[in-house]
Amino acid sequence: MILATTADVIRRARVEQLAEYEDVAPMTDCAGFYAFRRYPQDTILSRIVTRDGRPAVRCYVRFVVQAPATPESVVCRVELQPWFFRRWRHGRSLVRGDDDGQDEPGSHDRPNAESAGLLRKARIPVDLDADDVGGDFLYDVREDVFRDATGSEVTPAAMLEYAYAKHLRTLRLAFRIRWSIGSAIRTTVRTIVWKGQDAALWLLFNLYDIELTEDTRQRHIDRRSRGFFHKYKPRDFRRITDEARDRPQFFGFVSSSKSFLTNLCMVMLACVVLYWTGPRGGFLKVVYSNTALTTTALVFAFLVADTLGPWLLIQAICGLSRMRDAVVFFSRKVDP
Repeated sequence: MILATTADVIRRARVEQLAEYEDVAPMTDCAGFYAFRRYPQDTILSRIVTRDGRPAVRCYVRFVVQAPATPESVVCRVELQPWFFRRWRHGRSLVRGDDDGQDEPGSHDRPNAESAGLLRKARIPVDLDADDVGGDFLYDVREDVFRDATGSEVTPAAMLEYAYAKHLRTLRLAFRIRWSIGSAIRTTVRTIVWKGQDAALWLLFNLYDIELTEDTRQRHIDRRSRGFFHKYKPRDFRRITDEARDRPQFFGFVSSSKSFLTNLCMVMLACVVLYWTGPRGGFLKVVYSNTALTTTALVFAFLVADTLGPWLLIQAICGLSRMRDAVVFFSRKVDP
């Protein structure tokens, strides 16, 4: 038989007969239910209670039987999702700062003062989605049984226990270390991409006479919309042209007002590096000993700095802009 309604799933799973699960309720948007289970007595989470003594944090377990993929299909996928649930919150909380329950004054669902302190110090288990839980559980419509990935028959109670145990494994020290390292790496990459693009834009606009084109500038009027994730292209930038009489010159090479000092500093830096690290003889000695060659080399270096500097910054901006949305929405599989 097909489990088409929440009542069918609750009846078939017999979850109301399982003493460890409480507050069983039907899902409103699919065929399934959710229930709550307390954390083990040997964990700090079990000591976190509300002002009237009830468990303030529990494991929320979602049990859903999907509809058959096709009308001819005889199996339905079963999804299990265990989450860390705060009694004073409605839905999932994605920010750790929400853990202290400092909202809804007067609510009896909030943790008491001692429990709030415990919660701030406790290890918080990671929420698992259906793909994280795995198990590949199925419901056989013809035989009215649940099966695991091996095809063996399994009870709904065992499936719930499997999801709950996997949720608890995220409290282990080894997993927390791996999770913290992975989080630190992702945070570092995200910071490099976002702050790196902002820094490159600042350097480009402040050290060189470069500006955004009019069309691109219009997209930056509201940074909260499309312009915030705009994927830059080299054609989005253009040089600011000055009047010829206002533009400084370097040995006859006409530069821009902002770029002149920047390029001069780059040439001086290159000269210092060559002086301290370059060979004392050979081609460099020939150039240094000849005034004409020295002048030509300096002008050429100035030209390279004036061209290469903005080009490198623009390429960095274009590359980082293509990574911005990807690093914000990092997909990460939990494997405790």
